[in-house]
Amino acid sequence: MKKQLSTGVRLSLTAALSVAMLAGCSSNNNEPAKNDASAATNTNKEAVADNTTNAANTTENAAPAEQFYYDMYDKVTDSSDFPDWKGKQLKLKMWYSHGTGEPTHNSAEQDVVTPEAKRVTGVEIDQENSFDNGGQDLNVKMGMLNAANDWPDIVMSSDTTALADLVKAGKVYDLTDVIAKYAPNLAKRTPFDKLPKVVENITVKNLDGKTYGFPLELGDPDNTLKVLDPSFVSPNSQQAPDGLGSIWVRDDLLKKLYPIAKTQDEIDALYVKNGGKFSREELYDVPIKSKDDFYKFLYDMQAMIKKENIKENGKPVETSYAFGGGDNWSTLTMLQTYINRIPANNNYFTYYDKKTKEIEFMFQQEWFKQTLLEFNKLVRDKVMDPKSLLENQATHTEKMNNGQYAVAYLWDTPDESVLKAAGKKFRYRKVFMDAPVNTDTFISPTGPSGNNQSILIFKDKVAEEDLPQIIHYLDYMVSEVGEKMYTWGPRSAGLFDETDGKRVFKDKDLEDAMVYNKDNGANNKYNLHNNRLGSSSKQWPPYPTYMWGGSTVTPSYAYDRVVSPADGLSFFNPGNLPNNTTSTITTTIKVDPAIWNFFGPVPSADKFWKGRDAFEKALTKTMAAKDDAQFEELWKTFSDIATKNGANDQTLKEINDYFLKSNEGMLP
Repeated sequence: MKKQLSTGVRLSLTAALSVAMLAGCSSNNNEPAKNDASAATNTNKEAVADNTTNAANTTENAAPAEQFYYDMYDKVTDSSDFPDWKGKQLKLKMWYSHGTGEPTHNSAEQDVVTPEAKRVTGVEIDQENSFDNGGQDLNVKMGMLNAANDWPDIVMSSDTTALADLVKAGKVYDLTDVIAKYAPNLAKRTPFDKLPKVVENITVKNLDGKTYGFPLELGDPDNTLKVLDPSFVSPNSQQAPDGLGSIWVRDDLLKKLYPIAKTQDEIDALYVKNGGKFSREELYDVPIKSKDDFYKFLYDMQAMIKKENIKENGKPVETSYAFGGGDNWSTLTMLQTYINRIPANNNYFTYYDKKTKEIEFMFQQEWFKQTLLEFNKLVRDKVMDPKSLLENQATHTEKMNNGQYAVAYLWDTPDESVLKAAGKKFRYRKVFMDAPVNTDTFISPTGPSGNNQSILIFKDKVAEEDLPQIIHYLDYMVSEVGEKMYTWGPRSAGLFDETDGKRVFKDKDLEDAMVYNKDNGANNKYNLHNNRLGSSSKQWPPYPTYMWGGSTVTPSYAYDRVVSPADGLSFFNPGNLPNNTTSTITTTIKVDPAIWNFFGPVPSADKFWKGRDAFEKALTKTMAAKDDAQFEELWKTFSDIATKNGANDQTLKEINDYFLKSNEGMLP
C-alpha cells in the first residue's frame, strides 16, 4: 500500500459497487440472450407491420421473459428456487495459494454444494486439476509456475500483496468495472466505506487504485458483524486475552498424570450440567502456572510414557514435536506465545514493544533466543521428537491423527473425526496456563475488519467475455442465498426441515458439526462450509465464501441453540469468564505491526519476506543443535541470513516511520 485510499477514491468505489444494485446486470456473449425489444431489430418490415397491426394481441399472448438467477435475489430465499443455467459451462482451474498446502485433499462423499453452484451459475472449480502450494512457500510456488508459464484460471489468495508482481506484469485482470456491474450482493454485504481494509487488500495495497481481487471470507466474524450492525451480540464462545492460550493434551494420558483433570467427555457433560458455563476452577484443573511448570509437565509426561511403554498401533507415543511439518509457525508463534504469555495477534516476526515504543523483530530479542535454546534442549532430551524436525506435513499429520503425540498446539491439532473413525477411546482437550498475560511489553493489536481471501483471474487463461459469468458466480457465492446454500445445503438436498422460517438439521451429527462446532466430519461428507473446524482445511477444492466462521444466516448464528455436549469443546475457554475476553486488552490501530502489513509501502519489508524460505530453514536447524556450542553457531548463521535478507536497523526504521505515522495518537 503506497498510502491508504483517499476518501474520494473509497467513495467512488463504493458508489460504483452500489450502481450495480440499481442498474441490474446486462447480458453478454456467455449468458442466454434475454427476450427484450432488441430482438425486433432483425425482423423484416412485413413482420414489423404485422406486429404493429396485432400489437395488443402480441402483448397479451407473449411468453414471459426468461428469468436469470442474478435478477431474482429479492424473490427467493433458497438456492433451490433459482432456475437452471442454460448458458456456457465454465470449469475453472484454481491455485489455492494460502500457506504451504495440505498433504491430503479430501473429496466429499455426497457433495451438495458444487453441483448446486454449477446448476445455478454454470461455473465449477476443477477438482482434479486445481492445486495448492504443494509444501512450498507462496513465492517459491509462484516462481515455479512462472518458469513453466503454467498459470491456472484463477488464484484464491490469502494475501494479494504477495502477488503484486502478477499485477505489475499484467497477468491478472483489472476487475474494477466488472465487479461494479455484476456484483450487487458484494456491494450490499461488503460496504467498502465500512471495511477499508478490504479495499486495501483487493487493490493490492492501492497499487494503482484499481481492483484486482474479488474479496472473500471476511475475517473475524463477530467483529465484522458488529461493524456492519452495531446492535449485533455474538452467541459464540469468546477468546481469552492470550488468544493462543492453550495446548491440546491426550485426555487419557493427562488423567494418568493428574487424576483430578477432566477428560473431554467429562468436560462436555459438565458443560451441560452447568447450563453452558464453566467456573475458573473448572477451567484451570491442571496446575500449570509458569513456564517452569510447563516444562516440568512435559518431562513428567515423557517419564510416564516411558515407564508404561505406551504405544499407539504399535508405534511409540512421543511427548510432543518441534516442527509442524510445514514451517515454524505452530512452534514459534503458538507454543512460544503460550509459554511467554504474549497476548493475541502477535507473531515471531514483528511486534510493537510498549517499552521501546517501536516495532521490533521478535526473533532478534534475547528472550526469544533463550526460548529457542530451551526448545533445543527439549529436542536433545527427546521430549520434543527430534525426528519431527525432518518430517514433512504428511508424516506429521499422520502421526498426529494416530495419537502419537501426547501434546499438540492450538490450530495444529489432531482431527477428532479421524480419531473417532479409527476407534480411538481418547480425545484431546485444552490445557491452559494459569498465569497473567504480559501487557507490560506487548499489546494485542486489532484493526478494521478485512478479508482473508481474494480471487484474482488470469488474463492468459480466461477469456474476457467470460468475466461477467465468473463475477456473477462469485457474487452468488457471497450472497445470503449462496451462503445459506453452502452452510445448510440447498433445500433440494433434504438435509433440514423448515418451519416458519426456522431450520433444523435432520442428522444429529450434522447439527453437531454445523451448529456446535464438533469436528466429527459430518460437514465434510456433504462439503458444507464451517471453517471453525480444523478438518475443514482438508476439503478440496476450497470454494468462494462470504465470511470466515459464517454470518448471521448460517447455522452457527441462526440456529435455536440448546446447551449441548458438542459445544463443550468450544466454550471451555477462559475467555468466557466475566471481563476476560481478548477485547478487554486490545489496542485498536489502523496498521497492524505484523510484517506483511508493510509490503508495498516499505520495499525492504518485501525483500525480507521474499527470503523467508532460507530464514525459516536456518531457524529450524537451531532447534536440532547437539549442544549449547553448536546452538550458538547455528544461531549466528540464522542471524546472518536474517540480516542479509533485510532484518536490519534500516528496515526497522522504514517500518517504524510508516507504522508510527499511520497510527499516530493510537498507540500506548
